[in-house]
Amino acid sequence: MSFSIGPFKLYPATRSLISSTGDEQKLTDKEVEILRYLHRARGEIVPREELLTYVWGYHETVTTHTLETHIYRIRQKIEKNADIANILLTDSG
Repeated sequence: MSFSIGPFKLYPATRSLISSTGDEQKLTDKEVEILRYLHRARGEIVPREELLTYVWGYHETVTTHTLETHIYRIRQKIEKNADIANILLTDSG
């Protein structure tokens, strides 16, 4: 099973992200889980705490920057310019 993330196809079983030109990026299990959860949201804003609970099982009072680190790494893999996000967007606040 696969699904689209912008111009990419994500194959969760093999943790492969394939670009429209056929280039392959390998993802970690957590990166796949983040993208899978965001895909299920169908463009809706997903609160940070919700992702931390779903992907890591953290309670909402936990203070961590692990999600931001993972988002940064995903952007390095999928964005043409990771400093200007077009595929994986965040909403401040």
